[in-house]
Amino acid sequence: MKLMEKKNLKKVAIAMACVAVLSGCTAKSETKGGTDANSSSTKNEKMMDKDDKKMMDKDDKKMMDKDDKKMMDKDDKKMMDKDDKKMMNDKKKVDFKLKDLNGKEVKLSDYKGKKVYVKLWASWCSICTSSLPNLDKLAAKNNGFEIVSVVAPGYLNERNEKDFKSWYNGLGLKNIKTLMDTNGENFVKSLGIKGYPDSIFIGSDGSLANFHAGHMDDSKIIETMNSIK
Repeated sequence: MKLMEKKNLKKVAIAMACVAVLSGCTAKSETKGGTDANSSSTKNEKMMDKDDKKMMDKDDKKMMDKDDKKMMDKDDKKMMDKDDKKMMNDKKKVDFKLKDLNGKEVKLSDYKGKKVYVKLWASWCSICTSSLPNLDKLAAKNNGFEIVSVVAPGYLNERNEKDFKSWYNGLGLKNIKTLMDTNGENFVKSLGIKGYPDSIFIGSDGSLANFHAGHMDDSKIIETMNSIK
């Protein structure tokens, strides 16, 4: 009996040992599984962090580009406003002593008390020449201001004085008073003109009231002239 009990106890011990071994294997497997899960989770987190970073970098770049553009636009506007203001201050008082196509001297002071619109142009400028007929018609009307056009023979690729006169006389313009500033010495250079057409708006006090680079149609000329004193 005692021998049987010993055998049974031995079996129980062996069985318990197997259970313990199996339990250890399961625990190890679970631990390994947990490690793999943690590893996978860490990997996913890293991937998410990487994607989030890319998205954030992309969004930040868009925001920075947008902000930079705003800042650049703002700075450009400030610079343009500053340059325009400087130009207006530098040229607040304008004057000219030019001659018409007949060689007669014409001064700005001849228009004292009157507002004057001055168109600066060149014979090689197609935009300039195409607008001359309309300006000639405008000059024939009582607009409340004088209209003068100025060319600079021998300056900025303009024809010489003799050739310009010959060419101009063939246009058939009757109402515009066209004055010549030979080589730009008496007026054009003082304004820093580098291209055509340009518009100069002179107030009744003889000061520069406005300046516009580029073409202006008649309605805009009238509107601008009516806005100054």
